[in-house]
Amino acid sequence: MFNFFKSKKKPERQLNHASDLKKGDMFTVIDSFAYPAWLKGQTLRVIDVQTYQYQHSSDTEFVLETNTGQVVFLQIEQNDGEQWANFSIKIQRDDVDEVFGLDEFSRIFDEESLTHITVKNTPERFMQFLAGSYQQSESPYVCYFHNKDFRGQALPRYEQDGGEPCEMICLASPDEGHSVNIEIWEGGETEVSLTLTRPISDIVDLFPGDAQ
Repeated sequence: MFNFFKSKKKPERQLNHASDLKKGDMFTVIDSFAYPAWLKGQTLRVIDVQTYQYQHSSDTEFVLETNTGQVVFLQIEQNDGEQWANFSIKIQRDDVDEVFGLDEFSRIFDEESLTHITVKNTPERFMQFLAGSYQQSESPYVCYFHNKDFRGQALPRYEQDGGEPCEMICLASPDEGHSVNIEIWEGGETEVSLTLTRPISDIVDLFPGDAQ
């Protein structure tokens, strides 16, 4: 007879893989020297989920925050049946000058062929996020940014239904463990990110938040 009194409590949400992260969830990065001190062994909180839409695909990007307020971005990449965690940080114009030199970096925009650039300096604060050199992997292409999580939903029609357009330029290190991503927005605003690619197994101890 006790079955008559059914619990109305919602079942706890299970979080078994980083690709299922939602706003409010948390996870821990392994304690490895592959990461800078502010990131290794730290627990990160998802503060937003956004989408980059390409002509035939899309990427979900998780905006993460450390307990000290530092922001890092995560995209999960599928490649030949394996999954990788791409951690990215944005750098400023002065950082670009210090790392590459503005003349060296400007060749990416000036040359018609795919560009190879060399790192001039490796500041300690960026050490784990930098390789020695990078090769542009493909010609610039247009994507659309949506400040929204479209997982489980139909994406808008490419080039027709909203989204903020930007031109994307990508360069990768010879071992593809590091990359530089450049986003050029309408009006000429340019954002530069350094990306560190690591095994998805570096993400451990997933903690579901209040998302349903």
